[in-house]
Amino acid sequence: MESSVVSLVSHGDRTLTLSTGYFGRRMLLLNQVHGAKADTIEYKDGAHADPDDLRKKLKKNRYKAVFITHVDTSTSVCNPVRELVEECVKADVFSIVDGVCSIGGVPLDFDRLGADIVFTASQKALAGAPGAVLLAASDRVLDYMAKRKKPIESYYMNLLRWKPVMEDPRMYLATPATQVLLALKETLLEVKKETLEKRWARHRRLGKLTRNQVGKWGFKFVADEGFRADTVTSFWVKDGTAGDIQKMMENRHRIIVARGIYEARDTMIRIGHFGILTPKRLASALHSMDEVLDDLGMGRTRATTAARE
Repeated sequence: MESSVVSLVSHGDRTLTLSTGYFGRRMLLLNQVHGAKADTIEYKDGAHADPDDLRKKLKKNRYKAVFITHVDTSTSVCNPVRELVEECVKADVFSIVDGVCSIGGVPLDFDRLGADIVFTASQKALAGAPGAVLLAASDRVLDYMAKRKKPIESYYMNLLRWKPVMEDPRMYLATPATQVLLALKETLLEVKKETLEKRWARHRRLGKLTRNQVGKWGFKFVADEGFRADTVTSFWVKDGTAGDIQKMMENRHRIIVARGIYEARDTMIRIGHFGILTPKRLASALHSMDEVLDDLGMGRTRATTAARE
């Protein structure tokens, strides 16, 4: 994420970040840290980035780049990335997509999308060991970086320095964490064996199963209907109870669910359903949560029947 900003944006460049949660705000912060004149369209928790809002903003101002989060893990919003990138292409603006919580679980075809940079991490929907980044960059953006007037002010995060290493991995830039890369290789072989199409379909099943159960419990979803991710589901709980749910799930069932980030830590629960998770295993976890919610006097209905179905 930071290397995309450092390699593309110079001090004083005007950028736009579409913020639909914590990770959109972090992208904005990185632009500010590195000297960009950083604008943002800030959406309330649960709302998606609107292509119409982006179109109006791009007509009004001239930006170097637009930064977009595909799935924001903090709110479980899945943004309409194809339509958003289309607006950037029409306006001849670079587009950078954070695919950390989408790649491997939500369809995205870099060559067809038309974005200039898409990056992801090894540990979420790919289900690999943490510590590796996968990044795709267009010829257009690499050509711009090579011709930019101001030098890229970083050694390790300079994407142009990495390009020769990608073309010939025997080239030296820095010693890689080989154990992480070997683990990533095994992960990608598993993805290849399952096939992306079947993996996407499995994640759709996981997302539907989770959303159906949250609806039966009677909780309010964070993300707006129609823009809820197939990799993570977040919902609001009574103030102060998120920590109790999290502790009881881990202590009783050895299952870890996430709370909201920072100001939402006491009022939001996030269930990650990605990677190698199967519907059967997810159903078991939802049943365990149902027992916890029942003991806490929360939730509208027991999950056992729905989970089995």
